Amino acid sequence: MNKERISKILSISLILVFVLSIVLIQKSYANITSSNNTSNIIVNNIEAGTTVSLYQIATVEYDYKANQPKEGYKWNPSIQEWIAEKYPNYINSENFYKEVENNSQEAQTFYDELIAAIKSGAIQMLSYRDLQATGDAQYPVTEDNLTGNVNFEDVEMGTYLVLIENGYMIYTPSVVNLIPRFDENTKQWVLEEQNVIIKATNIGITKTVTDDEKIVDNYSTIDEITYTIEADIPTYLQNSLSKNYYIADVLDPSLTIDIRSLIVYGLKDGQEEKLSRGFNAQYNMQIPNSSETAAFILEFDYDEINKYDELKLIYNAKLNKNADLVVGPEGNKNYAYLNYSNDPYNETSLQTQRTDEVAVYTYGIEVKSVDKDNTQLPGSEFTLYDEEGNEIHFIKGEDGVYYLSDPEEKGATTNVAVDGEGNLYLYGLDEGDYTIKQTKAPEGYKLSNKSYDITLVDEEPDGVLDEDYSLIFSNTKGFTLPVTGGKGTAMIVGIGIMLVVIGVCLLVYKAKKRK
Repeated sequence: MNKERISKILSISLILVFVLSIVLIQKSYANITSSNNTSNIIVNNIEAGTTVSLYQIATVEYDYKANQPKEGYKWNPSIQEWIAEKYPNYINSENFYKEVENNSQEAQTFYDELIAAIKSGAIQMLSYRDLQATGDAQYPVTEDNLTGNVNFEDVEMGTYLVLIENGYMIYTPSVVNLIPRFDENTKQWVLEEQNVIIKATNIGITKTVTDDEKIVDNYSTIDEITYTIEADIPTYLQNSLSKNYYIADVLDPSLTIDIRSLIVYGLKDGQEEKLSRGFNAQYNMQIPNSSETAAFILEFDYDEINKYDELKLIYNAKLNKNADLVVGPEGNKNYAYLNYSNDPYNETSLQTQRTDEVAVYTYGIEVKSVDKDNTQLPGSEFTLYDEEGNEIHFIKGEDGVYYLSDPEEKGATTNVAVDGEGNLYLYGLDEGDYTIKQTKAPEGYKLSNKSYDITLVDEEPDGVLDEDYSLIFSNTKGFTLPVTGGKGTAMIVGIGIMLVVIGVCLLVYKAKKRK
């Protein structure tokens, strides 16, 4: 192959590459025409299953002959009257785009008022298009499950409000400009697809059992249990149509709250401030949109609390000394609800988050009174002692069932009796060392001299003792003298004494006579 031929091939190749590059550029940055005047708006990294809506508030006028946009933009006819009334200086859209900077407070205020007017019906305007984000909704919301996205294809040139609803997060309305841009490289006006970043508030609520002296969630029926609820405060813009925010707390029937102990704090930058206003408290109320009854519901005035980052609620409760008490692995459960407006521009919006269940555990001892043949006996009484040897007090429930109590409590006793079948149940105990002794035997039986040392331990804790205590006290029959204290007995005793005296006298007389 000669040099001339090689040179021709290279020249042709270079021409083909040049032509191909022009074609590719033309494909990527084609001239805007009346048939090629749309592009895409993409919203990523949002909650799956949410509804995303576009509201077209302005359009672009384009000169297709000159192949360039005209000066300024044209407001959507639906909002022109509202703008003329509220912002007359902006009726010329060119003034708005010149005076209002992107992401400025002025821009946020304008769009906040505008979307509120649209959603309230003050402006009669339908959404340009609605789409549901891909995927299934997940709770709680974490960075890992913000997998939802939508792609609005073939969207007309213009300015759009982007509104996201029906999620757990609270999304701030955003604005996207789908407008021509002059490309200096190609010297053409191009319409590029837009990726929208949405600001959102991810709020949550937690509930824990808090006690500086305890490292596990197990208690006795004389302990005071301290609960802590923490909830994030959302961000609502000034013209939001709905700013509902309240916390409801639910306790099992086995728990009773000390209403006087409830304290509310506002937290800002790690600092706590006790709140005495800004909320309304109701007790033993049914939770809205639920069949459950709350121990309390605190409804907050958003304008009073929005200066804080989160709220902290602290209160005390006790386990009940009755049949509602749950002894064992099921535990005595409790949890809290956070109800809030998740779609601030929907007057009826209400989202609910529920904390994980918090369970507190308490324990019990079972005692049986039997004879030597292991037949259960009624009539036994016992006393339980703590590790220092002090008698422990109980309140009686049903026959044979007792609940740990304070000594000062009305009806408190240290003598606990078995039921008619010889069974005794001591409930409401915490972990620790105990000793139990029989203080009264069944009638006709000897008192047992045996005592049991008991150590209650739940290492998990899961409400299941590491060693189950079902104790058996066995009593045997003794003998008794027939001393009833009647007159006949006294006479017999008197005669016996006389006979003894006569016998002694006779022995003395015989002894003297021998001498």
